[in-house]
Amino acid sequence: MNHPITASEQHSAFKAFKEMLLYWAAAARPFRWYFLGIYSFYAIGIVSEHILIPIYYQKIVDGMVVASTEMTPDVLQSKYATLLRFIVLVGVLSATRIVMYRIGDWFFDHFRLGTVRNLENGMFGDYLRHGRRFFVNNFAGSLLNDHRQMRGAFDVFMDHGTFTFFWWLIVFTGSLVALSFIFPLGAVAILIWFLVYLIIVIEVSKKKYVHERKVAKLNSSMTGLLADNLSNAMTIKTFGAEKREQDHFRHRNEVRHRARHRNKYWSRWRNGLQGGMLVILDVGILLLGAYYWMIGKISPGIIVLILYYAGNISQEVWNFSRMINAMTQSFADANKFMEHIRISPDIADPDQKERRGIRHGMVHFREVNFTYPEGARVFENFNLAIKAGEKVGIVGPSGSGKSTLVTLLQRHMDVQAGSILMDGVDIRQLRQAYLRSKISLVPQDPSLFHRSLRDNIAYGKPEATMEEIIAAARKAQAHDFILETPQGYDTMVGERGIKLSGGQRQRIAIARSILEAESAPIVIFDEATSSLDNRAEKEIQQAIDAALSESTRTGIIIAHRLSTLRNVDRIIVLDQGRIVESGTHTQLLVAGGLYAELYNSQMLGVN
Repeated sequence: MNHPITASEQHSAFKAFKEMLLYWAAAARPFRWYFLGIYSFYAIGIVSEHILIPIYYQKIVDGMVVASTEMTPDVLQSKYATLLRFIVLVGVLSATRIVMYRIGDWFFDHFRLGTVRNLENGMFGDYLRHGRRFFVNNFAGSLLNDHRQMRGAFDVFMDHGTFTFFWWLIVFTGSLVALSFIFPLGAVAILIWFLVYLIIVIEVSKKKYVHERKVAKLNSSMTGLLADNLSNAMTIKTFGAEKREQDHFRHRNEVRHRARHRNKYWSRWRNGLQGGMLVILDVGILLLGAYYWMIGKISPGIIVLILYYAGNISQEVWNFSRMINAMTQSFADANKFMEHIRISPDIADPDQKERRGIRHGMVHFREVNFTYPEGARVFENFNLAIKAGEKVGIVGPSGSGKSTLVTLLQRHMDVQAGSILMDGVDIRQLRQAYLRSKISLVPQDPSLFHRSLRDNIAYGKPEATMEEIIAAARKAQAHDFILETPQGYDTMVGERGIKLSGGQRQRIAIARSILEAESAPIVIFDEATSSLDNRAEKEIQQAIDAALSESTRTGIIIAHRLSTLRNVDRIIVLDQGRIVESGTHTQLLVAGGLYAELYNSQMLGVN
């Protein structure tokens, strides 16, 4: 059963369409004079080709109706001279058409390419303004598909808006105006026909838009599913789950297949109705013209002109129908991206930038309360102070809140109560980009860009010299293995660093952190050795020690393997979002509390 579009949905669709046009207009604003040039020159070309030249064809035909043998030499000479003038004018108008179209093409190319560049830059920036929750809740593949479809929708609207709608508008309006002077009844008949035709097209398109939007959402979902499966292909093979995933994909694809069929059903209905209306136009104009010729009201040349204009109108109206179909589908595609734009970022920058900068790296969690949106409460009246330059280890069982501290400190999520201070400044008063530039993070599973090793190391300091990059790599125990790669520091690492081992990726991330030392007074190691074997762990631990021992930076080491924390100034033990112990490694072992229990358990496991 088809779902009718309600008044609110119509308003919503209109509002969404307006938002989309305004979004494109913002990207096109620097090229608005090119936009004016496009339609000015194209209009002259269209009028020349489709309105004026046919008028002179009519005059030429009427001038040749009487056979030359039936004219006196003087009349024949006069008629021939007149025909030559008309032919010259046709030639001039044809040349004008060609020149105007080429100049219009130049404006069109500059406008389109410049706008597309701005549009792509803007879309990428709009994705990045979102926070952690947005990227957690959306597949990367779906976001990529939505970006591509928004870009494609602009191309469709630009092409059809220029070469279909504008052509149709000039040809249709110009032909009607010309016909109103030479055949008024025909012009009125065509206008009435078009109004009926337009009502039919709009009503059918409303129904079709519902299905277009559903197909667009399913396309985005399927792209996300495909990207998710391909990125986890080895996991699927490891579990022998090929058939299960294929069945799941087939089921989801079948849902999309049925939705596409319902969409095509309405396409066939619309095309059939449009075709029938065009037959009525063609036959009606021919009958009317033949009748008026029979009663002597119009000449053969006028008949030719009427047929030319009618054929033009018929062709342009058919193109108009195709434009409506393409634009409806493209609007549905683009609306998926616009849904992302309408979502306000879950983390917002302050209206006014805090003037005090972060230089020392002092951290203070003060009376912090935090609960995840899913309902899991982590901290209640939580307090923790870390001095500038202090090296602090944070340990605790799974779910105790260790990684949540990092998430909150980087302000990927906001606390519900209390505050987090950095050098005495509430981090909510700092721009997010500035805040995160002051924190260097080495996560458990570093994600590298598909760029060179040099570019990945220098990501936090793009202006770094080669000597600085090599020095950071040496401290991170990465220089030797980099030299063994095919192109050394210019070696591409593959998507997410897939060409490197886990330990190698960690060392690149540590080198990146070391290189950031001048600008980032805080460095965080978030379980940087937990997924490595013993040999790799020792190498990474040496790199971490090197990164911290020669630095005045504040160091926060979140560790699962407690043996890596022997050299820190203080160890914080968390349990269920509370600090249950605090002290050095030796003090906590002597105390015999949770830390000693965890440490002894790990030592027994090793032995």
